[in-house]
Amino acid sequence: MVFTTAESVLEFLKAATHEESSFTLAIATEFTFHGKPDHMGVAMAAVLDAVLGRGFEPDGFEQRDGFRLYRYKMMLG
Repeated sequence: MVFTTAESVLEFLKAATHEESSFTLAIATEFTFHGKPDHMGVAMAAVLDAVLGRGFEPDGFEQRDGFRLYRYKMMLG
């Protein structure tokens, strides 16, 4: 699933159990926040805040056609 809105990612993160030690999020190039394009990166900052709050940290990304695949791993210690 490629997420196109910050709201959909935040709902996914809220509902997910994340029983694995890592996970990925596919984020569309045309990502929006409150219905508007996210030119400043505010939406991704909100996503990252939610990811960090769940005990995960960034582990790189891959550029794909029309989206980026962000990888996250569980924080150590």
